[in-house]
This record gives sequence, C-alpha cells and structure tokens, in this order.
Amino acid sequence: MSHVDYVKIRGCEASEEVRPTLLRRGITAGPDLHEKQKVEQVLLAALDDFPEALICVVFQDTFLEFEHGVFLASDDGLDEAEVCWSLKEDERVGFSVPKGEEAQVPLSVGADSLLDLFDGTTKDASAEEHLLRLPERFFELPKALRMLAHIAAVLEPDRFQVLVDIAGHYYVATLERKKGVVLAPLYPWVEDAEVRKLMRSAVGTPAPGTFEPCPKKERARGGSKRDPQQPFTTGSLKARMDSVQDAPVMVRAAYGSKTFVETPEAFEQLVAALRASENGGPRFAPVRSALYQVLFNHWPEKTRPLLFSGLEAEQDDAVRGRLYACLSRVEDPAAYHALARGMKVEPPGVLERLSQVIWRQTATVELLVREYLVPSWPEDRALADRLVKVLRDEYVEIPPAWVSEAPEELLKVLGPVLAKA
Repeated sequence: MSHVDYVKIRGCEASEEVRPTLLRRGITAGPDLHEKQKVEQVLLAALDDFPEALICVVFQDTFLEFEHGVFLASDDGLDEAEVCWSLKEDERVGFSVPKGEEAQVPLSVGADSLLDLFDGTTKDASAEEHLLRLPERFFELPKALRMLAHIAAVLEPDRFQVLVDIAGHYYVATLERKKGVVLAPLYPWVEDAEVRKLMRSAVGTPAPGTFEPCPKKERARGGSKRDPQQPFTTGSLKARMDSVQDAPVMVRAAYGSKTFVETPEAFEQLVAALRASENGGPRFAPVRSALYQVLFNHWPEKTRPLLFSGLEAEQDDAVRGRLYACLSRVEDPAAYHALARGMKVEPPGVLERLSQVIWRQTATVELLVREYLVPSWPEDRALADRLVKVLRDEYVEIPPAWVSEAPEELLKVLGPVLAKA
C-alpha cells in the first residue's frame, strides 16, 4: 500500500473568479486534513479553467509540527517551495524549531492549578511530571499572553524559549520567571519576493511583539488578601475565579427533592461583584467574563440588560467576546442588531469570537447580509470582504431573497454559499 501524505491548509490567496472554484473543491483554510496529491490535482485543474490565474496555497505538513510549504499555481504550472521562518519581516533571520523534549516547559510548582487555565484541555500537560508541552494552540492574543505569563511565573529554569501558535500565527515566546513573557512574531519566508508577498497575504501578518508581566509581580504591585466575606472581589485572580465558579446560586427546595430554587441574594451579589471597581481593569477581565457567564446561565432574562450595558463599557476583547456569545442565544431584535453591528466595528480579537457564534440566529445572519454586506459593496470593500470570508468559512447558506438587490459581482463572489433558487 502506497504512503499518503496529508496536509492542513493554513491559507489561500487567489483572484476573485478563482475562489469559488477552489471552495467547491475544498481548498480552504481550516483544521481539516487533505491528501497532498489531491490538492495538487485541484490546483492543476483550476489552472485548466483559469489559465491566467495566480494561486498561492500555504500548507502544513503535519498537525503539530512547524513544517510548512507553499504551492504556487501560475501559467508556468505548479511549483512547490519550502517555507522557513524569520524573526525579521524584511530579511532572513532564522530560528531553529525546538522538537521533542525541548518543546516541553519544565514547571516547578503549581502545575495542577495551571491546568485550569486551559479550559479543560489537559492532554498536553502533566501535573504529575510538572511538564507542559508547547506549542499550545491559542485563539486570542490576550488569553495567550495571560497563559504564558502564568507559565513563566512557575518555571523551573529562570529563562525559557519556545514556539507558540496563536490564532494561526507563530511566535517565539521568551518566558522569564521574574519578568513575564515577551512574544516575537515569526514571519513566513521564501526566497522569491513576489511569492513571499502572496504567501503572507494568504496567512495574514502576525501581531507585533508584546509583553505581559508575571502574575506574581502583578499581585505584588496591586493585589489584595482574600476576605472570605468578599470572595468575589478579594484575593488573587485564581481565587476570585474559583469563587465565581463555585458560587452557590441554586439550592434544593426541599429534602429529597430535585427541585432547585434561587439562593437568596445570589443574583445581587454577583452583579455587585461585576460592577465592583476591585474587578476592573485588564488584570481581572477573566473574573468579569466568568461573572457574565454564570449570571446568564442562571438568570438569562434578568442578565440581558447587563449584556447590552457591558458592550457599552467593557474594553477587554475577551470579555466582549463573551458578551457576544451570550447575546447570540438571546432571541431579541436588539441582540440581532448588536451582533450584526459588532461584525463591522469590533477589532480582530473580538471578531474571531463573534464569527464563531453569530450564525446561531437566522435573523442575525439575514440582518448582516441585507443591511451590512449588500450596502457595503463595493464602496466599503474591507467590510464586504470580511463578511464574505466569514460566510464562506462557516459555509452559511444565503437565500436568494436576501441578496435580490445585490450587484452581479457580489453574487459571483458569494458563489457556493448562495442557496439554489
């Protein structure tokens, strides 16, 4: 039996007329694995249909390793180039990729509590061996920074470097026990300048380097001792998070009965903690996010006004993402409008979370298409392209009636996501 090579597509760049053809044949960025030979066949077939096309596909050889390549389809045929990584955007400055044991961060203490930060994903961490395997896939830069800062605080060595994958971009993370974490973006690199430009357009540009201090140092500057009488607003970040998750919001109504009733004043106490200045600022954003989720889970109707007011006041991207996730389960025109507007005004860190939940309500998608996508074409192409990309990535089917007044060019771009009349 012959060996089959599988690849994961990390990005694709092609002209507008070619993209629907590639989408129909499954050539799109995402977690799915594709037979490498079939990807080559699809690109060659696309060249037969569009001889003047220029198509760039960046692929990953395996799911876990930093091994990438690029297919370039043009009138010269199909070429394959190997991708390397550079610490500088404008010149080739390499970084050797750690493998095996070198990619495991040795932890000295606190491994058990550290696992809580992974949202239940513990398969690459071992509290018993005090090792944490990186790269761990992070989907939001602020969350990744907080996670890495916590790891740095419990490092066994004073300083450690490892590669991390954050929202599809690669970084060299320098972790120091006393200082925190610094991220240096890695840029995909091939020798040919034009191919390099296409490739970076396909996978996007990493965010600039940034720094997050260790949680221990942050606590020393402005922390507080835990008061058992005020569990939601005193103590460390982890202590407050634990208090919120363990809050007794429901009690049994009677002995032996499975009927539960609201714990007296539970709602008011959690709302007070949400509004407390002690939980303000970027450091305690995870506490606010957890409070919104607990409140919405148990009191969805009473919490609804808090979600809307939160969108007016909250600055943290991760918390705003949580607010939109809750609103995506609210059947209300105000929620539909808030979600649709968010796709226009929110920054990338929030858009990534919003894009994952906006399709829960048909009314929201219709509003997004009718009042944002169609009117924005072609004057606001940046917004239109963003909405079309999300429609394609999520493969949301669009009824023809929603785009009855759309120009022919937009209908062509929407291509496979348009439902049959």
